[in-house]
Amino acid sequence: MIKCIALIIFLTCSISFIGQEKKIRILKANSLQYDKEIKDAQQLIGNVLFEHDSAYMYCDTALLYVANNSFEAFSNVRIEQGDSIRMTGDSVTYSGEDKIARLKGNIHFTDGKLQLVTDQLDYDLNTKVGYYTNGATITSLENNNVLISKIGSYQSESKTLFFKDSVKLTNPKYVIESDTLTYNTVSEVANFHGATTIISDSNYIYCEHGWYDTKNEKSAFWQNSYLETKEQKLSGDSIFYDRSLGIGEAFGNVLIQDTTNKVDIQGGYAFYNEITDSSLVTDCPLFTQYFEKDTLYLIADTLSIKQDTTLNLNVFRAYHNVLLYKLDLQASCDSLIYSEIDSMMYFMNTPIIWSDENQLTGKRIDISTYGGVIEHMYIDKKATIISEADSTGSNFNQIQGKSIEGFFNKDNKLETVFVRGNGEVIYFMGEDKKPVTDINHTQCAEMKITLKKNEIDKIKFYTKPTASLNAIADVNKEDRKLSNFNWDLSKRPYSLNDLLEK
Repeated sequence: MIKCIALIIFLTCSISFIGQEKKIRILKANSLQYDKEIKDAQQLIGNVLFEHDSAYMYCDTALLYVANNSFEAFSNVRIEQGDSIRMTGDSVTYSGEDKIARLKGNIHFTDGKLQLVTDQLDYDLNTKVGYYTNGATITSLENNNVLISKIGSYQSESKTLFFKDSVKLTNPKYVIESDTLTYNTVSEVANFHGATTIISDSNYIYCEHGWYDTKNEKSAFWQNSYLETKEQKLSGDSIFYDRSLGIGEAFGNVLIQDTTNKVDIQGGYAFYNEITDSSLVTDCPLFTQYFEKDTLYLIADTLSIKQDTTLNLNVFRAYHNVLLYKLDLQASCDSLIYSEIDSMMYFMNTPIIWSDENQLTGKRIDISTYGGVIEHMYIDKKATIISEADSTGSNFNQIQGKSIEGFFNKDNKLETVFVRGNGEVIYFMGEDKKPVTDINHTQCAEMKITLKKNEIDKIKFYTKPTASLNAIADVNKEDRKLSNFNWDLSKRPYSLNDLLEK
């Protein structure tokens, strides 16, 4: 038989069942009952209100354990601490000794900046830290960031959330998924550890450590980090990214991959602008383009890529100390431009190009390619083509003029040359497979030269040619060279390793 004792508590009076400091106090209840089957507990029913150390706890019914300073509360549970912390749930077990509230069922927690929803929450009213291990959803009330994880905690004093296991942060612009993540609701900065992805409409980011300032949309990533767009992939030891400006920077072991055009660019530093779809690479950059049967390698002080958005094609630029290596073509120049729009390569500022036995020089050289194969070449100002006539190292076949236009055959061999303006030719003659014996020097404003096996086969002169044929013995070494002669193999790379060592 249950003995009931009715107790009416007025709003204007607070009654303490235990007069000692920091004991749980009953501020209100419709009735107080005692049930002998519920040992050491007092049963409170209807509009129950407890107070403990300035925290207020509401419920419909409760069991108060006076001896150990604790209670169990049920139905419409609500806890309020300070001006902002509020939490509700189906039930709570509270210990006044360690000031820990264990809430269960339909829990909603808020501190004015966020709302946490879960089915089970342990909250320490002393440290103002909440813990959950059964999954939770946290929503920022200021920027609509939504975070979910299986395990987590919230430090109300520092406004810091800790998440573990299947963490997901959803923003209207992107989604972050991570193994471990901390988030500060004041700074709105997320720090992540372990495999992390950030996915948006414009790019995909991966790293294993980093931070993201969700307020200012700035971030930093490291450890196997990369940023990937539809056209390119940027990786490095560390990456800095400003989403609002569309700017990314990569530091250390940088690699930009353009899978569409089969291009890789490596270096020590890279700058990327996703709005203009352009990249800049410095610190020993290496450009690599893969063709079906060959690969082109290029080094320079600085490399850049910019996309023509209209045609969706790239323009590559290399600045200062440029060296290029390909099986059938090597080059040295101060700057170079390669346009996918017309498959043209522009070598500028006293370039030197080596094609098989031929050395090509001029103020600027333009080469038209298709699928990695040279089709057409144009040399502007002080245009010169030189090749060794024999193995003596002192006799050279030479062609020069104001400009030279060359055409290559299907085997990528220089086949036809047109010389325009102040044309001159020196070529050495001799019987087949025997040392050269004679030297021919011809001058003509315009001429057409046909080459066979990299040697002059035929020459057609268009206007008033003058020519001389002499025995080599009768021509001194100085007169065997044209005015633009500059044979230079010191910069020529003969392999990829040779290119990288120069």
